[in-house]
Amino acid sequence: MGDVALLAPAVQAIAQHYPDRQLTVVTRPRLAAFFEGMAGVRVFPADLQGRHKGLKGLYQLYRDLKQSGEIEYVIDTHQNLRTSVLKSFFAFSGIRSTTIDKGRSDKKALTRPEHKVLKQLPHSVERYQQTFEKAGYRAQIAAPPYFALGAQDELERYLIDQGVADKSTNVQWIGLAPFAQHQQKMWPFDRMQQMLELITQHRNVRIFLFGGGEDEIAQLQTLEKAFPQALLVAGKLSFRAELNLIHRLDLMICMDSGNMHLAALNGVPVLSIWGATHPFAGFGPWMQSEKNIVQIPTEELSCRPCSVFGNKPCARGDLACLNWITPETVANRAIELLQPE
Repeated sequence: MGDVALLAPAVQAIAQHYPDRQLTVVTRPRLAAFFEGMAGVRVFPADLQGRHKGLKGLYQLYRDLKQSGEIEYVIDTHQNLRTSVLKSFFAFSGIRSTTIDKGRSDKKALTRPEHKVLKQLPHSVERYQQTFEKAGYRAQIAAPPYFALGAQDELERYLIDQGVADKSTNVQWIGLAPFAQHQQKMWPFDRMQQMLELITQHRNVRIFLFGGGEDEIAQLQTLEKAFPQALLVAGKLSFRAELNLIHRLDLMICMDSGNMHLAALNGVPVLSIWGATHPFAGFGPWMQSEKNIVQIPTEELSCRPCSVFGNKPCARGDLACLNWITPETVANRAIELLQPE
């Protein structure tokens, strides 16, 4: 999801700079929300679990795309086996393509156990922009936000039901998204309550709890019970309504996760907590500064980063990259980022 969301700034820029071109974004139907409202952009839904599943399904996807309108060029921003197969079908029709350079060798050097090459690599948004440039399309990316605000009525009903229809000028809205795809990217959950207690001592806040799935919701419910100003969002809103709510936040506290990207691309200040991964890999909060990132410096923990995506087991066995981060550190940074009352 994060990869697709990060495509939105580049697509928006190209669409605005080339109004005589139509861009067709091929992605899962649920992720169409990232591109809604962009003039000259349409989303073609890929049914990768049904009609477009497997090799036969990819050929059907190629045929469906050909029948949907004229295609002059294929820009592969994913670079995996599925897109390679799809490009080969278009190549047989004489349609050219360009493929993203993911910088895999540089990322490997960044995350290897010894002799790491610690340098900032191009951000994913910049890599997407460079891929369009290779195809001959150049455009300057604007500052966020990038997403259209849909599901307005649904969100308003939810807020009214929760008794927070109006955003008071003296109450700041914080989003908390404490989960990530891999354990090596998640700060210990038991520290969330202490961190929130410290923030609420210094700021008048409303807390919105983001997550998904039964296990995550069960953990978030413990925070909802502990804080009267906390509201559970997980499982209560559609994806479009969640995007709209995120846009209204004053701060999102999160991990290196999809929610981090959704908030940053919505133009919302982000405080992200990093463990096994590192912003150097090019996945940091877009257009936000180092003060929006909490992490143990590589000078103090030379094993960081140990992987690009956080999917490798901790070589130390103690997840020091996360366990060394204290609730006080996170709370103090959050208070700093929030505007004074």
